[in-house]
Amino acid sequence: MHFEQMTVDGVFIEHAAPETDPVAPPIVFVHGAGHGSWVWENHLRYFAAQGRNCYAFSWFNHRGSRDLPAGEFLKRSLVDTVEELETVVGVAGEPPVLITHSMGAIVAQKYAENHPVAAQIHITPAICAEVGLDVDVEIDPTTPVNSGPFERAWELYLGGASEEDARRYHALLSDESPRAIKEGVNALVSVDRTRLGGPSLFIAAEHDVIVRAEAVRRSADWFGSDYLFLHDRSHNVALEPRWRETADRIQSWLTHKTW
Repeated sequence: MHFEQMTVDGVFIEHAAPETDPVAPPIVFVHGAGHGSWVWENHLRYFAAQGRNCYAFSWFNHRGSRDLPAGEFLKRSLVDTVEELETVVGVAGEPPVLITHSMGAIVAQKYAENHPVAAQIHITPAICAEVGLDVDVEIDPTTPVNSGPFERAWELYLGGASEEDARRYHALLSDESPRAIKEGVNALVSVDRTRLGGPSLFIAAEHDVIVRAEAVRRSADWFGSDYLFLHDRSHNVALEPRWRETADRIQSWLTHKTW
């Protein structure tokens, strides 16, 4: 496997290439709020070993990518982040499989409204406005949203990882745009399901307190997608010790659902 890092138009990209010619479309991984390309360190290598070019990247103002002026970052929407995804797909060179986590699902869906994709896989995904959530969390629009103290982060969205791993991940987290957080938490972004192509899979986790499994199920129903419920898992499935079990199931789904 060949591994490289690059920066294209301010977007930090990690690329894992298979040893031989690719056997299937590339995979582009899309992280969620406050995270970065590092979330997918295991998955890049796993899926490259399955014969695919794999790409992970960081949104602007996230680890490795270009920083934005403070005022611009405060107002940055999830939809704006499609810009970074377009850059990465341009590097990949063909319609990809999109594998996302949390708020990255909305970014991928908005991208897919206007671009062809081979498939979409959304892990503990944020919910769009059409599916809806009965919450209204107030977010201060004048300051970036930080990850909070370690103990709270470990409980809410790093649960399932060992304390040693969780502390390492917590140190890598970035501040997030308050507008993006408000959109993701309160399900404010509309997605036109009639404009999305390719098969899709929604993955829920039993102990996820950020996006409840019931909401992910409703979202899968709305989009006419396949649904996978993971027992005894939490929000950050990709960072838990059992990540390979989920990767194996994603690989099996891809083998049977795409060509």
